[in-house]
Amino acid sequence: MRRLQTFSAAFFLLLGQSAAQTGTPFVWQPVQEYFIHIKPGVTPMPVEGKRRLNSFTAYTHLGTDFGFMGPAEHDLEWQTDEVCAHLGQEPDAWSGMWHSLAGLAREPLKTLDFTAAWPGVIAPSHQPRISALRVDLRGQGRLKLEIKSDAQQTLWQQTLTVEQGEVRPILLPLSPASLRQAKLLSWIAEPGSEICLDGLHLGVEMPTVPYDERVLAACYAKLARCYDAQSGFVKDRAHLEDGAFESLASTGLFALATAAVSSAPLAIVTQETARKILRQIHRAVQQLDRPLGVLPHFVRRTASGYRIHPGTEYSTVDTAIYYHSLLLGAEMTRDEELGHEAASAVDQIDFDRLRLPGGEIAHGLKEDGRTLLAHGWKDWGGETALVMMLQNIVNENAPRRRMERPGQAWQGTGFIPEIQSLFYPDFDRNAPDALDGVRWLTARQAMLTAQRDYLQRTWPGSLAARLGMYGLSAGEGLHGDSYHVGGVALPDQAVLHPHYILMSAPLAEPAGLYALLARLERAGFFPPWGMVEAAAVNGSSYLPMNGSLNAGFETLGAYHLLAKHRAIPNAIYQASRRSVVLRRAVGLFFPQQPSGALPEEASGR
Repeated sequence: MRRLQTFSAAFFLLLGQSAAQTGTPFVWQPVQEYFIHIKPGVTPMPVEGKRRLNSFTAYTHLGTDFGFMGPAEHDLEWQTDEVCAHLGQEPDAWSGMWHSLAGLAREPLKTLDFTAAWPGVIAPSHQPRISALRVDLRGQGRLKLEIKSDAQQTLWQQTLTVEQGEVRPILLPLSPASLRQAKLLSWIAEPGSEICLDGLHLGVEMPTVPYDERVLAACYAKLARCYDAQSGFVKDRAHLEDGAFESLASTGLFALATAAVSSAPLAIVTQETARKILRQIHRAVQQLDRPLGVLPHFVRRTASGYRIHPGTEYSTVDTAIYYHSLLLGAEMTRDEELGHEAASAVDQIDFDRLRLPGGEIAHGLKEDGRTLLAHGWKDWGGETALVMMLQNIVNENAPRRRMERPGQAWQGTGFIPEIQSLFYPDFDRNAPDALDGVRWLTARQAMLTAQRDYLQRTWPGSLAARLGMYGLSAGEGLHGDSYHVGGVALPDQAVLHPHYILMSAPLAEPAGLYALLARLERAGFFPPWGMVEAAAVNGSSYLPMNGSLNAGFETLGAYHLLAKHRAIPNAIYQASRRSVVLRRAVGLFFPQQPSGALPEEASGR
């Protein structure tokens, strides 16, 4: 059971830091909370020859890996929500755990700079500092803590003498300037010790920028953590090795998000850096095999370059997300050449051969690049809309079919009516669309109301309900081993995907949304490394995965929320309105553009 802990202002005095006095926001970031998931009905069985269970995840809360060490490592006990070293009868043996602080332990060039803790693409003005370490433990004996460099040089260490029975936090100040190339954080239970650890946390001084900007920067940092600057691709999850499992949809979202956070008046990333990143991404994707013009869903690095990942498909919706993102990013960065090349790539998509007998566009092609997938895009929602709009760029007179169940998202899944509005302002209007007669704004607002009401009605006493949390959407399941799709049309849903909060945030009143995000931050669901992937409604646990797709959704949603909050021009929507190509795309739904600005422009939308 995950423990929720709060700390008084007096705790900050123990750190010897100025954070409490200067007003610098100070937040705890878990390196790892040692909770463990056991599926209902499954008898927990320790790993053979060991006293610990397999953890439900093989990664830390930082999106890195961890492991065990010492002569008595096989005797470490991890069968509940704590890790215990039982060395009372071991006068000569020690055991412990190591945790990589950046990338995988076997990737020596990836380190954590405690003076600028987020990815290096982010400007110094928006970087947080790490100035403290917290260890939650109980027992008696001696515990040594170490931080080492990629060259195994000890940068910091401290040994604690433990003499208490109940779990309590021990806080230790750190000097960020001496920890510029930190790689591993380890704890070692010394011989004779009987010690149990609940978790390790880093004390983070957040950047002193307005809260709306800090929210956006944190979301972008989560996404940027998945970016491989060497290849130009974005991996599906931060804890994977570069080149192992890269996502084309996430790569596109990263391109657009980078353009957004570099747009005036923001300077989270410099405009020069943004243009370089978009160019690099475009070059990388241009080298991929694209049968019928369709991009792979996932790719991996091989001896001959990046190729489709075995067992996956060429995906029309990932292709749509990627090209809508790149076209917008090119327009936002005023890169006409990139825009022309992206539009040319879209023109090469053979939608005639991608059409199924029912008239819908296929979900894509099998791994062989020739066989159409059996199912197509016909359910109402933003995914189908993006694919159909991409086809409209190629051929405005192409055969088209109405969507099924207009205005009703399948299973009431949250992201479905929102994804198109990450790219287009037109769906903020309440005029009936030309294809199905749907009033998109009404449908989206109805979904938001249903999402908020579901938790209050179904789990009224839960932590999520008390926080005002919601998000019956889609993403990795709570156990971290399967994809989970939830929705308000399903009964007894108990797993939330909070990315929907930010995807739908522009529909809500900004001050209330930022207050909700602050509550989630205090409850541990929105730490400095980004919003959690999934959470149990009762607050007992969460999935700390740094997944790039939902990070992309969160970043773009946070940008739209900021623009509305500040009532400033929305750079994504301005680019969407300027682009002749994207106006042709959205003309499928809204062919008659109103004279002058859309009403939403006045409020930054």
